[in-house]
Amino acid sequence: MYHLVPSLLLLLWQTAGASAGGIIGYGITMYKPVCAYACSDALSSLYLNCTTFMSHDSMDMAGMKLKKRMDMGSEMMGMTSDECYATDRVWQETLAYCMKDRCGTIDGVSEERIAKAYSKLSNSDAVYSEVLPAERPATELDADAEWLNVTSLVNSKLYFDNRQTRSEFEYQETMHARLSIVVYVLTVGIALVVGYFARFGLARLVPVAVSKHLVLPALFNGRHQAPLPGNLGYAPSRLLSFLIFLYVLLNIIFSAVPYKSVAPNAESTWFTAKKNEIATYVANRTGVLSFANLGIAILFAGRLNPLILLSGLSQNACLTFHRWAARVSTAQAIVHSIIYTVTYFWDGGKQAYYDEVKKAYYWWGIVATVLMSLGLAFSILPLRKAQYEIFLVAHVIMAIMVLIGCWYHIELRFGTSWGYEVWLYICIAFWSFDRLARFGLARYRNMWGTTTQAVAELTPGGHFIKLTVYPGKKWTFGPGQHAFLFFPSTGRFWENHPFSIAAWDHGSSSSSSSSPSSQVTEEAASSPQQRDPEKDADMEISHAPAGNDSSSTSSSSLPTKTRPATHATATTTYTGDGRPSITFLIRPHKGMTSTIQRELAALPTPTHFPLSLEGPHGHAADLSRADAILCIAGGIGITALTAYTQHFVEARRRQAMAARRLVLAWSYRERELAPVVRALLPADAEALGVVFVWRCTTEGERVDVPALVQSEAQAAKRLAVLVSASGGLADEVRRWVVECEGVAGTRIQLHEESFTW
Repeated sequence: MYHLVPSLLLLLWQTAGASAGGIIGYGITMYKPVCAYACSDALSSLYLNCTTFMSHDSMDMAGMKLKKRMDMGSEMMGMTSDECYATDRVWQETLAYCMKDRCGTIDGVSEERIAKAYSKLSNSDAVYSEVLPAERPATELDADAEWLNVTSLVNSKLYFDNRQTRSEFEYQETMHARLSIVVYVLTVGIALVVGYFARFGLARLVPVAVSKHLVLPALFNGRHQAPLPGNLGYAPSRLLSFLIFLYVLLNIIFSAVPYKSVAPNAESTWFTAKKNEIATYVANRTGVLSFANLGIAILFAGRLNPLILLSGLSQNACLTFHRWAARVSTAQAIVHSIIYTVTYFWDGGKQAYYDEVKKAYYWWGIVATVLMSLGLAFSILPLRKAQYEIFLVAHVIMAIMVLIGCWYHIELRFGTSWGYEVWLYICIAFWSFDRLARFGLARYRNMWGTTTQAVAELTPGGHFIKLTVYPGKKWTFGPGQHAFLFFPSTGRFWENHPFSIAAWDHGSSSSSSSSPSSQVTEEAASSPQQRDPEKDADMEISHAPAGNDSSSTSSSSLPTKTRPATHATATTTYTGDGRPSITFLIRPHKGMTSTIQRELAALPTPTHFPLSLEGPHGHAADLSRADAILCIAGGIGITALTAYTQHFVEARRRQAMAARRLVLAWSYRERELAPVVRALLPADAEALGVVFVWRCTTEGERVDVPALVQSEAQAAKRLAVLVSASGGLADEVRRWVVECEGVAGTRIQLHEESFTW
């Protein structure tokens, strides 16, 4: 999947290049040279001999420039048309000499640039060199002058005030863009660094004190995987919380500073008061930062997030950051909206606001801000848990509408003049890349060439679904992988859910004794020679039933059953003509998986099941430097750790694993699940160093986490702990890992397979 990253970079380059030429300060300049714009501004309030006056009722403002002064009583307004400017020789000469004096003599601007600026600002086809007066004008305009009748020097104070106003405004606009880029670079850069540390086991380089007090603990050394009281959400780990705090703090600082008014050195010619000037800067800053953080939120939400592909960040960490980036972006959008609302009331009262809100660009901005706020409100944990499918669809629709609202807010107000749309291009690029890449990957995995096939059955007791999938395209199977499964038979083609790959079979090259997908027969499942892990009272480390393996041959291109099976059958032997396969073990909940459970319950035997697969996603924890590995699972969380167990056994067969011992500890409720899970594991697991500690909680037993972590930490100098369990058990494991980190020199690497999406 790494080939997708250059595609993303190309897409970003193309979308950014589609704008007028970048963003302000980076490809776009607003008022350069500023001296030329200051000259034009200093003359903009003056009446010319061709200026016309009319009553308010008869004004037609098309092609006119609104003047700053009223005349002939309050009922009349002076208007100067573009044609008037183009034909008034006095105005042209005065503007040309100002540019020569202020830009050429004082600022050292080249004559070529002056001529270009004159052509843009003079509203005429006049050539700068032809209208430039041969002599210096004799008089300077007064600051309160109203008419321009003779070629003159612009008023020095008015020129200076306009120059300072323009310069400061462009400086602030450049700062908006610069700080937004800094937010992007720091956020993505730090995410990559943290991901690399986790993926390549570089945490061992971190001092013990830092690891013990920052990297490993939960936020308050308590809840992390377990929801906060009142189902408010999940508390990130202490390290992730610290990074989120820095991110939020950075955005607060960048939203608050630096701002500088032109006062008291100059008088702003755009704003009626200093507070209006500063308020406008803050509103614009929060608006641009909101766009930048919206892009970050979309980036971190993607399943094919390039940060995950490049660095191995966990999907859980990315989704946590996605939620905080969305909150920051929404808060900034709200601040942007409130400030502009207030400034309209400052200047013209409620009527000024009502007049502005009628404009399409304004209410599109309101639509975007309201939808961003609703997106946050409808993303709270209780709603996600209660109606996840509805939440997901509504979330996508609202995100699209937010982008549409933001687009029209900018397009109708500025067009593409200032590059604000580039921030939205980046958002659209991130979203489009993820969707198109996922679609292409799913087509490749399932429909091009050999199609994906699946066989589904209920486990004994009917509480779980065992799904054996024969992918249309093989990939390198490994631990830490999950896939999103689509089940067309449910009638909800858009629904999909992630499931951990519990085991895999490499295909015909794998023998029955070494393949984790080797199936145990009914006789083996009920053999009196099996050992019961829960009843082995004499051993703290007890062994699960190994079972007998059998192999079979195939005569069909599809997996077929070789013997009848009922829901009371432990397992059934299948063949699949040597095709590679992966196995999922699924606990049904309400919704899609419960529908599948009901369908399978009506069938007497395992059956072919229509299915599409998107994946794989995820990365394996780096266990190459560990002396020993401790895996702790709770309930159906065992599926993530059976994959690590298989990986450990296969590596031990090749003598490619430094660790010689893996402890697989598991607490579970359903007793009938134990032989099903054991059948997923290699038959020679125990012989190659796997130790089973399995406890059935319905019989009053549970894994003794403190004793287990302490004993393994004492026996190894570099211990890898993997946990895949619901909140309470996972948080207990984390607390004891923190407790044992650094004791007697032991370093512990903790890797969580999270349930908190």
